[in-house]
Amino acid sequence: MATSNYPAGFANGVSIRGVPLVQTHPGKVFWVSNSTTGLLAGQKGGSDGNKGTFDAPFSTLDYAIGQCVAGRGDIIFIKPGHAENVSAAAGIAADVAGVAIVGLGTGSARPTFSWTAAAATITVTAANVSFQNLIFVNNFADVVTMFSVSGAGDGLTFQNCHFTDTSTILNAIDFVTLATGADDLSFLSCTVVGKSASNDSFITGVAHDRLRIEGCQIQFDVAQTAVVGVIETSGNATNVWIKDSFFRSNVDGALFLDFNGAANSGAVSNCYFSSIDTAGAVTAGFDFTGGHIFECYVAGEADSFGLVAGGAVYDNA
Repeated sequence: MATSNYPAGFANGVSIRGVPLVQTHPGKVFWVSNSTTGLLAGQKGGSDGNKGTFDAPFSTLDYAIGQCVAGRGDIIFIKPGHAENVSAAAGIAADVAGVAIVGLGTGSARPTFSWTAAAATITVTAANVSFQNLIFVNNFADVVTMFSVSGAGDGLTFQNCHFTDTSTILNAIDFVTLATGADDLSFLSCTVVGKSASNDSFITGVAHDRLRIEGCQIQFDVAQTAVVGVIETSGNATNVWIKDSFFRSNVDGALFLDFNGAANSGAVSNCYFSSIDTAGAVTAGFDFTGGHIFECYVAGEADSFGLVAGGAVYDNA
């Protein structure tokens, strides 16, 4: 069966047998794949010398981003089985505003990006970029940070993405680092699995406005060498909303949210926090002065737990 590609979209809409089809994006569509599995007749293997169509995809994400136009609403689709290394600082640069990067496939078939050098990064230096349905793997010892987000990286969104270490020694120190001015960060239905004592924070940075975390699982399964906030800022975190999520820090005196300011704002609701020290976690696990915590549970050793609600702690051990 033939495949048609219309990179310019349909300015006046399109209908098939009288039924209108809704065009959900205004820009161009580019395809990326370096997988050679299951190529159909007439399809080419991935190459940055291709046209970036479904049948002739690019082979690297960075090249595909470079073909996009800021603010046009371009989408990059990455086919299942694509595997790409991030081997240098700014090895992939998300430097075009408004680009959506969407992985196809489920489970381990989702496109996978592996960090293979300590200084390797994906940099985000443009606004309103989104990453969806992708796997990000640390495959080198003490990767300094996976994603470096500049002050121009407002509106960055991760949805249904998986962040993980390969082992206890092939790991990240920090996963996402925010510069001054990088606001409106969202994590939706993401999973994070830290496997090393060298893990510090999932998110670290300076003051931040409009942090949203919803439906996420964030767990550090090995006790940190030094207790650092799973999510931390060196200044105020304002208009925060963290909901329906699970946090795990396998250490005594776990520090889950460390917002170092006196004028934070927002709420944490319906979340679950796990450590090996319930008493320490409910009293010291949250630095959120000015914000509020509602209907959250902290569980620890010996099946003890505490309820954190409205800023007050009720110990039900």
